[in-house]
Amino acid sequence: METERTDSPATGTKPAATPSRCRQAAYMLLPVLLFFGLAESAARIRERHVPPLPVDVGQGFDPASLLFVPADNGFMETSPEKRASFQHQRFLLAKPPGTLRVFALGGSSVNYLDYEFGQMKQALQELLSDRYRQVEIINCGGLSYGTHRLVLVASEIVRYNPDIVMLYTGHNEFEELEQMHLAGLSNTPAQHVLNYSALYRFVRDMRARRRIETLESARADRDLAVSIPDASRMWLHEFTPEEIRERMQTYKTNLETILQLCRDHNIPVILGTVPSNLFRPNLPGKDGTLYEEVTALFRQGLYEEGLKRGRQILREASPRHQSSDLENEILRALARDYATPLADVESAVIAAEPHGVPGETLFNDHCHLNPEGNEILRNLYQEKILEITGQ
Repeated sequence: METERTDSPATGTKPAATPSRCRQAAYMLLPVLLFFGLAESAARIRERHVPPLPVDVGQGFDPASLLFVPADNGFMETSPEKRASFQHQRFLLAKPPGTLRVFALGGSSVNYLDYEFGQMKQALQELLSDRYRQVEIINCGGLSYGTHRLVLVASEIVRYNPDIVMLYTGHNEFEELEQMHLAGLSNTPAQHVLNYSALYRFVRDMRARRRIETLESARADRDLAVSIPDASRMWLHEFTPEEIRERMQTYKTNLETILQLCRDHNIPVILGTVPSNLFRPNLPGKDGTLYEEVTALFRQGLYEEGLKRGRQILREASPRHQSSDLENEILRALARDYATPLADVESAVIAAEPHGVPGETLFNDHCHLNPEGNEILRNLYQEKILEITGQ
């Protein structure tokens, strides 16, 4: 009798086929992909009711990120991603005939000048009505912006046919290094790709809101600690004298880049000196303690002596978040070298203060002028605009 063949001597059954490694990986990945797919869909549905936070990837240090984007009917307007740092502006890409178009570049001190720019626009339209049908003043003041990022803004606005550029900057040169560090420039390409995902935007916004809550809580704690002169900046890097010199050289180089860029496009630039509050400066730590001797001199009525000592302390202070003689010396030198109109805001503010000490009556804080101070600034720039236009 013939023995029946079997595939397996032990069991008489064919062994089960082993799945390939690729198929095994697919089985493992399928639940993960399904989870993230559902999470992405849920995040997109959520965004219909809770829009994501506007995020400026690269925080203005990315050359590919523009301040203005096309809008309807031939207009340009401030990019939604930039509106946390800039005022919302809108203008025609093709400048209408008979229009005087002025761009204002700077940091928060320029950002806060919308009222003054409205007054300037009205005055210039009346004074120049025989030459121009309308005047545009486009506010390009970015919160915490220094010259690193203003170079990029300047390289963009020369495309929009400006007649004059007003430049007022000097308070943010050290703070902008902090912003550059936080921007994570090496990761911007990945961030641009990830931003297409609603799930990523949800996680990003959740972390951002937690961070904002933490910062607000820390700020409230600092506000209670009134015995410490503005401890909000004490954690920042303390610059050596060599680093301060390097920073000021970079400031000068960036300003020269803007001036040369505008010169190449035949655009006049008005530079402005940048006054700083020397009556109540923002100097934390040892510099704040050192400045108490200046405050004592002011209390004794020794304003000239106190001002001289205060200038010396401020120019050597670190960290520092307001302009000093170092910045203003550079501005004055560049105005001479480039034959550029200079709005000497610092000298005018000093002349208007009761005892010649900037900050006694014309500042809101360590660096921002109050309405009376801003009126001085506006009038000086307005005078230079009239000189350029031949009025």
